Formats: sequence, C-alpha cells, structure tokens
Amino acid sequence: MLFELNIQRDILLLLHYFAIFFVAYLVIQIVMKIREGKVISTTTGLAIYMITYGIFVYFMGLPLIYPELESFFQDTIMSIMIIYIGGMVGYIFLSELDDNLHTKGGKNSNKNSYLLTLISLGGFIIFILLGFAGLYDPFITFSIVLIPFIIATDKIIKKFRNLEVVKRENPGRWFYAGLTITGLSNAFSSFWMLWGEWFMYIRYATVILGSLFMVHGWRLLPNLSELDWMRKMDNLFVIHSESSSLLYQYSFKTDDVQKKFDSDLTGSAMGGVDMLLSEILAEKGHIREIEHEDKKLFFSHGLYTTSILITEGDSPEFRYRLDLFEINFENDFNQDELAHFSGEITKFQQADKLIREYFSH
Repeated sequence: MLFELNIQRDILLLLHYFAIFFVAYLVIQIVMKIREGKVISTTTGLAIYMITYGIFVYFMGLPLIYPELESFFQDTIMSIMIIYIGGMVGYIFLSELDDNLHTKGGKNSNKNSYLLTLISLGGFIIFILLGFAGLYDPFITFSIVLIPFIIATDKIIKKFRNLEVVKRENPGRWFYAGLTITGLSNAFSSFWMLWGEWFMYIRYATVILGSLFMVHGWRLLPNLSELDWMRKMDNLFVIHSESSSLLYQYSFKTDDVQKKFDSDLTGSAMGGVDMLLSEILAEKGHIREIEHEDKKLFFSHGLYTTSILITEGDSPEFRYRLDLFEINFENDFNQDELAHFSGEITKFQQADKLIREYFSH
C-alpha cells in the first residue's frame, strides 16, 4: 500500500513539473511572437497571463504532492490568487491599449475605451478587499474578471474577421477551446479533495492541452500593429509569363460585395498589360507598379511567373513580401513544369502555405 502511494505521488510529481515546464515553453513561444510586433501589445498581455497561470498551477498542486507544505499553502493562497487574477487584468488592459494604439490611430476620444479594464480592475480590488477582511471568495471575482477577459479577446479576433488568411485558420476556435479546457483544470483542483487524486491526473492533462490550444490559436493571429497593411490587401495573382495563364489566385478579404474575377480573363488582362508596358518601356524592363485612384498594383517578376498584388493604398510591406512570395513560389514548384506549362493548375493551390508565411505576420 505504501509502495502504491509512493508511485502515485511520483507520477503526480512528474506530471506537476512537466505541466509547469510545458507552460514555460509556451510562454517562450509567445515571447517569440512579441518580437515580431510591438512590445506594448495584446501578445505581451497574454505572456503575462500565462506566466501568472503557471505560478497558479504550480502552487495549487503543492498540498497533494507535498502534504507537509499544507500550512504554507494556506498562508500563501491569497497572494497567489492576487497574482493570477492580476495577470488577467493585465492582459485585458494591454489588449485595450493595443486596440486603441493600432486600430484607432492612437487618438481615441471614446470615454469607454478602457471599460473592460475598469470592470475587471473593480472586481480585482473587491477580491483584495474581501481577502483582507478574511472573506476568500474567488468565484465572484472570476465571474467579474473572466467575462471582460473573454470579451477583450473576442474584440481582438473580430478585428481580423474579414481577412481570409486568418479566417481559414480559425484561431478563435483554438483559443476558446483552450480557455475552456484550462478553466476546467481549475475545477479539477477542487474535485480531488472530494473524490481522490485521480482528478489531479485529469487536471494536469487539461492544463497541458488547454494551454497548448490557447497558444496555438494566438500564434495563428497576426499582431494588431500589422492590421493596417493587412486590411489594404485585396487580391494576389500569379500568372505564367509566357502563356498569360492564371496559375494561382488568392482573395485576402471575404467581403460579400467583393467582385469575383474570371480566371482566364484576369490572367490575359494582367499578362497583356505587363507585356505591353514592357515593350513601351523596353529600356527599363518589366513594370513594377501601377497606381489608379485608390488602387495600386505591385508586380514581382520571376523566371517563369509574375506575381501581382492588388491593394488599396501603399505600404512598405507590400513590395518586400510580394518579392519573397514570388521567389519562393518558383522555388517550391518544379522548374521544368513552369518552363513547359501544360495548363494544369490544381497543384498550384498548395501556394496557400506561402500566403500564410509571407502575408499573415
């Protein structure tokens, strides 16, 4: 019996520290995404939240693994809850700050800009005051803070709802599934006292799985600081230079009013425009840009293909990213097939992965 108890304790100890190290690894992944954008961002807020969540997971497992630390746990649980809920409030604040800085031009006269932060901060202060009065009731506070947490996340995800490159990945599905699972992990922490330590096994599994889903969903989401140039992109075409056939087409928006393009007509028209202007401007070679009213066309020329990006307005990101896309498009597909194009274009749909790589972050 003693041997069995020791095995159970060792398994729990292993799962405990594996879950902590796994959460720490996911925090590192989030920090790597911060480097792609701005330091003051929702992603930074998520990193702070995940750090405090890891601290919470660590301390909540102590009483079962180390029974001799029960009194220490009772003395510190209030401080741990303050840190954990404080991480949620920090995430909410940074998400609203990120929203105001990068989607409203930094000038926001709306007095409700930080409403969710104020609500969550109010719940946080109530929790602290009740704690000092000896009334430990985290459930009311979680209700007050968790709802703004979810709303703040939903606001960020909805910013990208018309971007096809984000919609296809559906990051919200992963993030909310992870949030739900990690929420269940908190409930399992209480169940083990009633029905045994087997609930702690389930708890650590939900910590790992839920955290993984949350971070995976977040990594699929672009930074808000990149939203401006991403919203300006309309369509991307890849045309076979010799035949003017359209090899690949991608629409960056899912707006119902956006016009559908005829593939052959678009390919012929774009290829014809490029060939005509190349002959007129023979000394300068292929055309690189065309601007008409609020539309701008960027051309990137390879050995066998031409990539054309249609945008609303300009951004220094467009030329750089289009050139990278064109180079890798020709590298990813067989050079002989491009040189002797047969008319088969199905295989070129695999270029979707290049869209995600060069136009989504």
